[in-house]
Amino acid sequence: NVRDYNKCKKRGMYMKRNEQLIENTWKIEDIYPNLDVFYEELENAKKQSKELLKYKDHLKDASSLYAYLKKYEELSERLYTLDCYTSLLSDQDGSNAFYQDLKGKANIVVTEIHSQQAFFEVELLKLSDVETYFEKEPGLKRYKRFIQDIYRLKPYTLSMEKEELLAGCQDIFSSSERAFYILNDVDTKFEDVIDAKGNVLPLTTGSYVDYLESADETLRKSAFENMYAAYGKVQNTMASLLNSQCKMLKYQSDLRGYSNALEASTNKNGVPSSVYKNLIAQVHKDIAPLHKYMNVRKKALNKDKLNMYDLYVPLVKEFDKKITFETAKQEALASVSLLGKEYVEAYEKGLNSRWIDVYENEGKRSGAYSCGVPCHPFVLLNHTDTLRSEFTLAHEMGHAMHSYMSFKHQPFIDSDYKIFVAEVASTCNEALLMHYLLERTTDKKERAYLINYLLEQYRGTMYRQAMLAEFEMLINEEVAKNNTLSAELLNKINHDLNAFYYGEDVIVDAPIDLEWAKIPHLYMNFYLYQYATSFCASMAISQKLLKGNQEDIENYLNFLKGGCSKSPIDLLKMAGVDMTSPQPIHDAICQFDQLVDEFDELINCK
Repeated sequence: NVRDYNKCKKRGMYMKRNEQLIENTWKIEDIYPNLDVFYEELENAKKQSKELLKYKDHLKDASSLYAYLKKYEELSERLYTLDCYTSLLSDQDGSNAFYQDLKGKANIVVTEIHSQQAFFEVELLKLSDVETYFEKEPGLKRYKRFIQDIYRLKPYTLSMEKEELLAGCQDIFSSSERAFYILNDVDTKFEDVIDAKGNVLPLTTGSYVDYLESADETLRKSAFENMYAAYGKVQNTMASLLNSQCKMLKYQSDLRGYSNALEASTNKNGVPSSVYKNLIAQVHKDIAPLHKYMNVRKKALNKDKLNMYDLYVPLVKEFDKKITFETAKQEALASVSLLGKEYVEAYEKGLNSRWIDVYENEGKRSGAYSCGVPCHPFVLLNHTDTLRSEFTLAHEMGHAMHSYMSFKHQPFIDSDYKIFVAEVASTCNEALLMHYLLERTTDKKERAYLINYLLEQYRGTMYRQAMLAEFEMLINEEVAKNNTLSAELLNKINHDLNAFYYGEDVIVDAPIDLEWAKIPHLYMNFYLYQYATSFCASMAISQKLLKGNQEDIENYLNFLKGGCSKSPIDLLKMAGVDMTSPQPIHDAICQFDQLVDEFDELINCK
């Protein structure tokens, strides 16, 4: 077997899972040492859930409520860990039938238990004067935030029978998402691409952006067309899956009495839907700097108009250099040194103790993510020795450290931070890495190369994610009007948005209309806008951190330790940012505008 990733790439192939070097893979046995322990935990969860059923119709006072919540917290942690374990196994090789079956078994048990415990919230909301219980039973103070958050959602809580039915349907509700991943990661195949010299190269979801970053326009165009040709073949199936997903969101929001699916999603996380709309409104208002950047990019590439496959290619080719995973680790670690001993020591351990699954293999889930587990976080990468991959490492380790700090400093019940703040720590780490790299270069071309990358972060994380968030809002509005999301309709909505966002200097090539078909986050219930809001928040926070004020650093670390002990908006205010205001978005765009001007000057200087 070929066991070296780079040798495999040179031979135009991708490793199978059993060809990965062990040091480049997750140490999943840190969760459970073997499958026997997993099965034992699965049975323990079933038994524990049955024991908790004795509290059904018997939650009468502070004492019984406390007794239930202590055991419920233990059960929740057990279920969470079971789910993480099987998801990680499944994601490392989606073609492994045993792992898929294992995940299916865990899903069934988790769904059954959530259905069994659905009585709790309904009975809790029937209790009177719950606020007095915290004095009657001091142990309940551990669960005060948890209880108050349930009461916040009281107007949208259904009868016990309906809550039990909904809880029992969670596995069905996630079927569109699961089908998407199988279709996208396993069954969708891409034709090989051809470069300007006639070389034939393999196309995967992992190599796609690498090709788009190539100076070879023939290769870029080939990758772009072949990628979307594959999605074109399954666009009707993808449209059906997305239509089902949006109908599911509408069904649940209607059932609970929300005005729409957007409100249901943001309110669940304690965020006003106005924050979502503020983002889109402010980006529309401040779209001119993006159009200016497209004009600069057009001139730099010496083209009359840009094609969609020209948007990722670095404009300073001399510094398009290889960055090994070892180099990426060293620089990412050095960039966070200002955050102090506890943070840095845990970060370094994560880099070197198999928290990370590094390289692509056949059947492995595409993209990158971090999964927080009580033992320690796990990070999935598909590293390709590029600057983009280095920043992906910094990004995902930001997530990992957020999870690590939350699990360490909060009880499990308050450890799982809301998704609205999830992207702050990750993008803040990217900002710190960029500052570290810029501070260590005196070469104008290298500085231009790095600023070009930072501009792409703004374009990709703020503008593009805002565009995709607007797409998600619009398609859910179509479903709310009882319209069906056909591939034709989805393509048109996406085409029109690209035309508005990128302006007159960019040709909206027909294949890009299908971009929606390859976006997994459209199955994550209005997640995408948080990339943009978090990016803006993290830009503000990183500027505070880089000034070296110890109070600002401590405030940020306390934010990371906060889990979900406060609302997302209040946690960010603790770190010095108010996201109910459009000001952080406007400020971030002003920084982007200044960077465009500096970059234009750098690449045109003699």
